Amino acid sequence: MEKKEARRQVGQAVRRLTAAERAQKSAAIRLRMNALPELRRAQVVMGFLPMPDELDTLPILADLLAAGKRVYVPRTFVRERRMIPVRLADLGKMRQGEYDILEPETEETCAVDELDVVIVPGRAFDRKGNRLGRGAGFYDEFMAQAGFRAIRCGVAFACQVLDEVPHTENDLPVAMLVTENETLRCG
Repeated sequence: MEKKEARRQVGQAVRRLTAAERAQKSAAIRLRMNALPELRRAQVVMGFLPMPDELDTLPILADLLAAGKRVYVPRTFVRERRMIPVRLADLGKMRQGEYDILEPETEETCAVDELDVVIVPGRAFDRKGNRLGRGAGFYDEFMAQAGFRAIRCGVAFACQVLDEVPHTENDLPVAMLVTENETLRCG
């Protein structure tokens, strides 16, 4: 299967979920994330603010903040084709960023080697940890930076997990994958 076809199939599966199903599945993922020893031990975590067709990560981010973690989310620079971690201290203080994704109002960042865990979105994953993004390569380039040492933890609905995800050597896999049904340790 080609990447474009995989993205199309998964996109259709996610669109078939009702709002109630998405909320229930997001809540189950949140519980699984809270149970992760790697996340409990982490001091510095990078998450992401959800796009409309992604699971609701806001409660997960709120839990991390309540636990006293230093939390960062991506700020994307589309023209430059890069992203940086920006400190998230208050979910109530946000602004519209590129791609119409909310982002913190602050300019505070951190070095990539400070991150303990990065919660990684994906269009699709497979059980080996291979990840298919949206095609821009922002996360792969970010995670390939010198000094990156964080545990890569994918999060997705179970309908986004395929038998095999098309990937290349530039597509970095995740070490863990959390869905509403299971927590997988990959590789």
